[in-house]
Amino acid sequence: MTVEELKKVVGGNIKRERIRHNLTQSALAESTEMSIKQIAAIETGHSYPEAQTLIRLSEALDVPPGFFYRSEADEQAEKERLREHFRNIQTKFDMIVNEEAGYTGNSH
Repeated sequence: MTVEELKKVVGGNIKRERIRHNLTQSALAESTEMSIKQIAAIETGHSYPEAQTLIRLSEALDVPPGFFYRSEADEQAEKERLREHFRNIQTKFDMIVNEEAGYTGNSH
């Protein structure tokens, strides 16, 4: 990933979270003590936030700072990992239910 791509990933994630929280750029700027211009530049990938700015944004949007670095590929990989985990749980659950269904309680 290039620096420019990283800027776009971080900015896009900030924008998506802002919208998910029903915040305007103005409201986010106010809650983070930033300017609307700064928020817009970050969201479009024209500017990269410093660490302290990322922390303020993460607090305002109620996500960990590392959240902003997640790409779509990361999201898809995490979703697939969770799907596989729940498939495994379902398989184990089915095995337990089937074993109990076959258990008659007689110890002959």
